[in-house]
Amino acid sequence: MKFLLVFCILLLIQSASSAKLIIADTIGQEKIVRNLAFGLIPERNIEIKSAKLSDALRELRQGKINLIVSSSKLNSKQRKQLKVNCYRYALEPLLFVVSSSNKISNLSKIKLKKALEGEITTWFPLGGEAYSINLAIVKDDQPGIRTLHKKFLKKSAIKAKYIEVTDARGIGVLASIRKGFLGVCGFINLPLAAKPLSIDGVAPTTANIRAGNYKPVTEYWVWISAKEEHKKSLAYKATLEFVQLLRDKKTIKFIESCGFLSNAK
Repeated sequence: MKFLLVFCILLLIQSASSAKLIIADTIGQEKIVRNLAFGLIPERNIEIKSAKLSDALRELRQGKINLIVSSSKLNSKQRKQLKVNCYRYALEPLLFVVSSSNKISNLSKIKLKKALEGEITTWFPLGGEAYSINLAIVKDDQPGIRTLHKKFLKKSAIKAKYIEVTDARGIGVLASIRKGFLGVCGFINLPLAAKPLSIDGVAPTTANIRAGNYKPVTEYWVWISAKEEHKKSLAYKATLEFVQLLRDKKTIKFIESCGFLSNAK
C-alpha cells in the first residue's frame, strides 16, 4: 500500500514536470521571451506564440494557454473582473549617458526630448559648453529602445541626427572619444568612460527604478488564470513554478543578461 502511494506521488510529480507550458507573447519580443523560458526551464515542454493581448486573454480564460507576457499593469479591480493574477518579473529602464568628463549630471525630461527631436543641438542650452551634441542610440532590437518610444517619446519621433551603435560596447567607445557625446541605451553595465544622467533630479539607480521613482521604465508582467477550475490542473502547477522561478533571486543574473533589470531584490 505504501509502495503504491509513493508511486502515485512520483507519477504526479513527473506529470507536472512534463506538462506543456503554452506562453502568449503580447509584447513583440518573442526572442527574449524564448530565451527566458528555455533558459530557465530547458527541460520543460514549452510553446511560445505571438498574440494580441485581447486574443491571448480570451484563450487564457478558456484554458487554451497557460501564461501571458505583457507590458500592461492591471489594478486589483481589473484583475478580479478578468479573473487573472499578475506578477511583475522584469523592468526595462531607459538610460541617458554622457562622457564621465561631462560636468552635466542631471537634465529635465523636456530638454532631453528637445535634444532627441533636434530642437537643441548644442550643450550650451543644457548648462554645458557650446559644442555640438553627438547623439548615439543603441539599435532598435536592443533592450531600452522600446521604452524610449513607449514611455519617453510617446507619439513623437527622433528627428535629430544620431549614430546607431550595435550594443553597449559601442556606447562605451563613443563616450571615451567624443566630448559632446549623449548616449541612449538600455540597462547595461556602464564602462568607466560613461556616466548615467539623472532625469528631473532622479538618478537611475536600481532602487529608484524598482520603486517607480525613475520614470522611463517599461514593466514586464506575466498573467496567469485565477479560475478555480484551472488551478486544479497539472499545467497550472507548472505555470506557477515558472512564475516563481522568473521572480526568484537566483535568476537575477540571467534576466539581466537579456538586458533587463530583474524584479527580484
